[in-house]
Amino acid sequence: MWILLLLPVLALAETTATDEKVVGVFYFKPIFGHVHQSSSRASASLTTIQCSHPLKVLESSKVQASPEWAYVQAADHRGFVLKEFLSEKRPECVMGKYPKYFDSFNLDLSELYYWGRLNDQYLQGETRAH
Repeated sequence: MWILLLLPVLALAETTATDEKVVGVFYFKPIFGHVHQSSSRASASLTTIQCSHPLKVLESSKVQASPEWAYVQAADHRGFVLKEFLSEKRPECVMGKYPKYFDSFNLDLSELYYWGRLNDQYLQGETRAH
């Protein structure tokens, strides 16, 4: 009896697992950032990440994102990161280049969160003012 009740759940789990495909492993370029719940800079953060963090870029027919966002997996979190923040090669980061200097800041998790949020809101580009 229990087996019959679990079969639909197992079938759904199998469908979900086989639908996602790893496109590649990319590295996060900015010093701090977030994996977002949706493809928006203002969306909730699922986890905080830092420079050179490896991210699996995924494809799924069940997940839609705007063209400038990638659907990624960081540890057991699945969410979105701006494609401009990703690199195929591991970037050289200040944390790796100057570890003693970086460690002297003693940043806690809430500070990493806020620095990542600042990076999410910082827009780079050329000014339109003349």
